Formats: sequence, structure tokens, C-alpha cells
Amino acid sequence: MGEVIVYAEPESKNEAAQFVTSLGGHPQSRSLYSEIRSSLQKTKGLVSYLKGSEPLGAVRNRLRQVSRQHAPKTVVFTLHANQEKAAELGRIVGELQSRRIFICFNSEDVVNVLGLPGTGKTHLLVDAVMRGAAHNRVATLRKELELTQADVANAIGVSARTVQNWEAKDLTPVRKLRDLQELHELLHGSIEKANIPKWMDTPSEAFRGLTPRELIRQGKTRDLILEFRRMQTGEPL
Repeated sequence: MGEVIVYAEPESKNEAAQFVTSLGGHPQSRSLYSEIRSSLQKTKGLVSYLKGSEPLGAVRNRLRQVSRQHAPKTVVFTLHANQEKAAELGRIVGELQSRRIFICFNSEDVVNVLGLPGTGKTHLLVDAVMRGAAHNRVATLRKELELTQADVANAIGVSARTVQNWEAKDLTPVRKLRDLQELHELLHGSIEKANIPKWMDTPSEAFRGLTPRELIRQGKTRDLILEFRRMQTGEPL
């Protein structure tokens, strides 16, 4: 079976690839903002995997490129679009007047459009998991990094009340959380989950004698990520 090319925001690429794999596809992940540099004729299909916060201009540009390339069937997939966002996606697809671009709001439709080998039970399971992952994403990320709401607020430059509102209303400000999400993925690929709390409160010369938690509170999560990557690769600090 041919590959399914999956376009997503950088922080969602792994999730998007897992989604396609769970439906029986062989994903090749690419950034939503990357240029199309090769022929798409040999692929099984394309998926633009949207979390709901992507700039619609970027989605429009991606679909225009796909349309000009005479690509195979293309799915715009999202579980997170409200009525207004869904209508806007519909207008974007309608502008292109393509019979090979489809908007899907559940995994069963993706399977049917692209001819993937997923089963009916797989559809239900995948949709449940995806909605569960979307639920209270801010709180889940915060707790897995052993952070308080005040820590998150200081890290991204908002008030603690704003973080409380995000969690209460299940809102996910993807761009503001990008560095914390990247740190989360970095740590969970390098440190045992049970050891993360200890690591967060251990001072390090690499961090100028501060603890990772202190750097996060100072709004220096990006600096923390860069230093951690240098330590991983053995580069001089």
C-alpha cells in the first residue's frame, strides 16, 4: 500500500502520524508549512490534520498547492472545528472546486475516502481516544510536567486566571503552549516519567545553577530546551 502524506503543525506531527497508523495507513509526516517538492502521484492520499488553531491561510495555501499538483484524494481532518470554523473550511474547499478534496470530522470518513483498511471498531476507538486527548490538554500537559497553574502562567506570560479559564473551558492555545509541549516530548523521550519531578527541582551548572522549574517560571522554557539538547548531543555549554 502507498504512503499517506500527513501535513500538521510541528507539535502535532507525531499525533497525526499515529492517527493514520491506527487506521491502517503508512504515514509520512510533514509540516503544514512545508513546500511540496516532489510528485504526489504515487501516494495513497494526503491528510491535513488540524487541531483547530491552525491559521486558515496556511490551510488554504496547502490545499491550493495540492490542487495544482493534481494530487490523489486529499482529506482535511479535524475533530476540533466549531460551526464557524467548519463553515470556513467548507468555503476554502469550495473555492478550489476540486472533486478530490474532502473534509472529514471522524475517522470512519477518512478510512472511506482514502480506502484504508481500518475496521468499524477502530473508528470508534480512535475517535474516543482523539477526543479524550483533546479534553483538558492544558491541564494534562501541566500535570505531566509537574507544574502549577501559576508556573504555566509565568512561563508563557499570562495570568493564572487565564490558565484556570483554559482548563475550565477545555481551551488549548497551541501556539502559547508550543515550548512547554516540546519540552514535554523531549523529557518523555529521555527521562523516566517517575524521575521528572526530581529533575525539575535539581539545580544544574548547565542551567547556571538554577533548576528547570525556576527557568520555566522565568519564561525561559526555550533556553531550557536548547541547553537540554546540547547536553544530549555532548556539545560544549
